[in-house]
Amino acid sequence: MHLVLATEAQKAERDRVTHAAWGSPLTVEQFHQRELRLRARPWCAEGMNTWLLCEDDGRVLVSCETFHNDSWLRGPDGQLAHGDSFSIASVFTEEHLRGHGHATRMMDLVAAELERASPRGHAAVLFSDVGAPLYRRSGYEEVPAWDWNLPAREEPSPRRVDALLGDGDVAAALERMRRPEAPFYLWPSPAQVDWHLERERIYAELLSRPQPEACGAVVGDSTALWAMMARYGELVVLMLDARSGEDAATLLEMASAVAHRAKLAKVVLWEEPGTAELLARVPGATRVAREGSLPMVRPLRPGLPPAAAIPFPRALWV
Repeated sequence: MHLVLATEAQKAERDRVTHAAWGSPLTVEQFHQRELRLRARPWCAEGMNTWLLCEDDGRVLVSCETFHNDSWLRGPDGQLAHGDSFSIASVFTEEHLRGHGHATRMMDLVAAELERASPRGHAAVLFSDVGAPLYRRSGYEEVPAWDWNLPAREEPSPRRVDALLGDGDVAAALERMRRPEAPFYLWPSPAQVDWHLERERIYAELLSRPQPEACGAVVGDSTALWAMMARYGELVVLMLDARSGEDAATLLEMASAVAHRAKLAKVVLWEEPGTAELLARVPGATRVAREGSLPMVRPLRPGLPPAAAIPFPRALWV
């Protein structure tokens, strides 16, 4: 067995193979076109690879994708060192090939390749929809995963945001957000947020449904960015920097109104370390255990903190 980078033709073939797992409600061709559009966005064009674990005769056993992320690790001197982390996604083994350890073998080989290729590598991360045991075998540690849900409502509360944000405001919105006070964190680029918004555009177009009127809002010094997950009827909060409980409520209630006008059922926000107390003050918000997208981390170098101490905003999901 050997690990290779996929050609464009092999990527197209994997699109058709993986449609059964991630394509619904799109047709096979629509799903392929979705993947072509996403791979053409700057974030993917600059830092995405598709990996194949193949038999000696070239037969593909399992595939995955990796995406580059900027990350920061605090050293013993208290200073943050900028490095590289990698998100792993779309791990897929065809049903007749499962049960032979191919996925574990590929995950080990990919991690070794990332360590070799990136001298300043920090971590590999993934968001598991199949629980933790499969990836624990390859050195990944899971992070407790909780969501906060808020139903879509016709009108926000009397509290008003200062401005709604459009696609062109993303870079400035990320710049004004506070970075985590964590010993290690990944931080999304404007290009990664654009990737989420391109998914929103694709599904709005292919499913003939309205797009949200904004991708975020600001009130005072507080900021939120969000995107539509049309497949699930949700508006997901990608990033939230709320300086107070009142600001959090104002931003999320505006998100709720935006969701309602886009005919979505609810707003979903990922809990991060230290945010539960703030979110508990938002009227109508409820905390639930997340069923999928379980964050997991594998260090690519010594010195990373325990996984539970690492913040994972929704913008990092792939």
